[in-house]
Amino acid sequence: MTSPATSRSRDDAATAAREAGAATAEDSRHGPVAQLLIAWSPLSAILVAYWLAQWITAPLGVGDGADTNRLGASLHVLGPARADETLFGAVPSVWLQARLVDGSPHWYDVVAALVYVTHFVTIPLITAVVWFRLRDRFGQWLAAVLAMSLVGIAGYLAYPAAPPWLAARRGDIGALDRISHLGWEGLGLDAIGRLVQLGQSGSNPVAAMPSLHAGAALLAALFLWPSVSRVARVLLAAYALAMALTLVYTGEHYVVDVLAGWLVAVVGVGISLVVARLVRGPEASGGAT
Repeated sequence: MTSPATSRSRDDAATAAREAGAATAEDSRHGPVAQLLIAWSPLSAILVAYWLAQWITAPLGVGDGADTNRLGASLHVLGPARADETLFGAVPSVWLQARLVDGSPHWYDVVAALVYVTHFVTIPLITAVVWFRLRDRFGQWLAAVLAMSLVGIAGYLAYPAAPPWLAARRGDIGALDRISHLGWEGLGLDAIGRLVQLGQSGSNPVAAMPSLHAGAALLAALFLWPSVSRVARVLLAAYALAMALTLVYTGEHYVVDVLAGWLVAVVGVGISLVVARLVRGPEASGGAT
């Protein structure tokens, strides 16, 4: 006579088999390229939200623009700089560039340039990896990415802030330049450096608080942590720290922007755990603590 526990185990196994079969059937209907496009499609919501935020903050501009954005929020220039000064006794971006920048690209400028551009491929790349290798966590990953991005973009609207390079251009802090492209000259790839500058010229100049560059790097580490080896964990943590240092050194963000970006990443992961718990039960979120 079969016990109730055995019956439940068989039912669970049968359910798992049906789900696996359904996933296999779905994969068989779409090739890897089509699957990748399907996996990436939800990320378009981030682009739409970012474009909308850029339109709302456009009146602030980088020169003598309006006093507020289209929601009535004014530009914050000295607040983040003063926060960094309180923490470190000086603005770290100004301090670093005064000691490390002399007009010629160095090895650390090359490292900074390479780390900086990885931001634009990190989220799409991990989305592809999770889709093909961690499919059972794909919904959780999307929830984390979308939550972090939308909360961060809402921050841009509520608190439009000038990054260090813009504050320096206005004469509000010490001298520094926007040098996230400088390392490409050291590699002899000036064209890529000009392409980076071109992309920056069309981006939102007051989307500084929180730093989603820093947030995305930490989000990758937090989400992948339970699914990778110890060596990979060290690399992920090093990447998050390297991105933070790069953003501060190149004048893209203050340290407080980075800390706010990290906080938003933690919020994104937390929301994804709640979503997983609501959708699939308490045991679904256990592997991503």
